[in-house]
Amino acid sequence: MQNDSFKPLIKAENIKKYYKNGEIKALDDVSLEIKKGEVVVIIGPSGSGKTTLIRILLGLLKKDGGSSYVLGNDSGQLSDDTYAQIGMMLDEAGLYDRLSCIDNLDIYRRLYQLPYNVIEPALRRVSLYDSRQKAVIKLSKGMKQRLSFARALLHEPRVLFLDEPTSGLDPATTSNIHELLFELKEKGVTIFLTTHDMEEATRLCDRVAFLNE
Repeated sequence: MQNDSFKPLIKAENIKKYYKNGEIKALDDVSLEIKKGEVVVIIGPSGSGKTTLIRILLGLLKKDGGSSYVLGNDSGQLSDDTYAQIGMMLDEAGLYDRLSCIDNLDIYRRLYQLPYNVIEPALRRVSLYDSRQKAVIKLSKGMKQRLSFARALLHEPRVLFLDEPTSGLDPATTSNIHELLFELKEKGVTIFLTTHDMEEATRLCDRVAFLNE
């Protein structure tokens, strides 16, 4: 039986995506494979298709050609059980502005049917415990990013998708997120992230891919 570490947990084959009735090519024949415990970084300028690729792999956007799989399942037909093994940090969407940090995580804790006691460690992990009762609308951008990261990790996913997780953050917050990513890699979590920062890509990745035009 083939060892799980040699199987691609994320796979894309000849992915194509067009906009405006085919006038704009967002992705044209993109292929990749990511194995267990790898950190793979897609680097490219804004508008190069990085977010489009992640959303296709997560089944949030329909592709116009090719095939894509996550954890061995067609990404266009992912089940709730498969999503329960995936963490994602796409943007600030999904955070409820008028709710506190604790209450935001409590919503997702219930969705994943996790015990209440997972919330405090998650907030401490991203240095937000002291702000636990603060409403999201009162948080800085960096704090919102960290809360989104805590939400993505709450259920201990096997695969983690991060779309420019440190974009616009201060160096201290960026360093904190990088350290957490290194910890997750040591635990065997497979991480796929996008960035436009070459230095960040070089520091984090096992492999780097360039996406442009």
